[in-house]
Amino acid sequence: MRRLVVELYGKELQRRLEGTPFAMLESAELIHMLRNDQNEHTGIWKLAPRLPWPEVEACFKRDPLTLELQVLEREGGGGAFLVLIRRKSRPGLLLGHGSRPGSAYLEGPIGLKDGRLRFSFVGSQKQVKLILEGAEKRGLRYKVVSLTDADFAEDSLLHLLTEKQRKVLVLAYRLGYFDVPKKVNSDELGERLHLTGSTVVEHLGKAEQRLLEGILGEG
Repeated sequence: MRRLVVELYGKELQRRLEGTPFAMLESAELIHMLRNDQNEHTGIWKLAPRLPWPEVEACFKRDPLTLELQVLEREGGGGAFLVLIRRKSRPGLLLGHGSRPGSAYLEGPIGLKDGRLRFSFVGSQKQVKLILEGAEKRGLRYKVVSLTDADFAEDSLLHLLTEKQRKVLVLAYRLGYFDVPKKVNSDELGERLHLTGSTVVEHLGKAEQRLLEGILGEG
């Protein structure tokens, strides 16, 4: 697996941002991603508006993609806001949607500053190549900030899992398989991963066992 950090810039990016609430921001940083699938993108953002906040907030709420916007905290001096944002997903926007079957995983942090938009992805070498090819097809100028092996440290419990187990477990978590009630079942997960539902359950069971062994020190 590879971890790609890429930065977009240029006139085409500005054109795509024009008319969106993000064009009204001095900077934006995704602090924590809560959900990222084909239906919805939900996260906690740190936003620094270039206009008075009521105008920015009104723009977000008028935007047809915004499902919810909630101010969690206003930083000292009023320069930035910590905000929960739920938005409808738009497959194909910018570098593409990171939750489609066969796509690289979109990771945080995501940042917008000085007219440059930075993304982080984890995926195979082929998936990384497709992301960059997608940017070129959309006429987006980009800079590869880093491209490294997405290895997990030995003190991380995810180091105990195979690549397949990690992939299934992470997608299951992000799509709400472990929520109560479940947002997706094993068959739906299997469709996204090109696996049968029973194979998904098997991978999750083995992953959970290895994680528990690591937590309890019985591995």
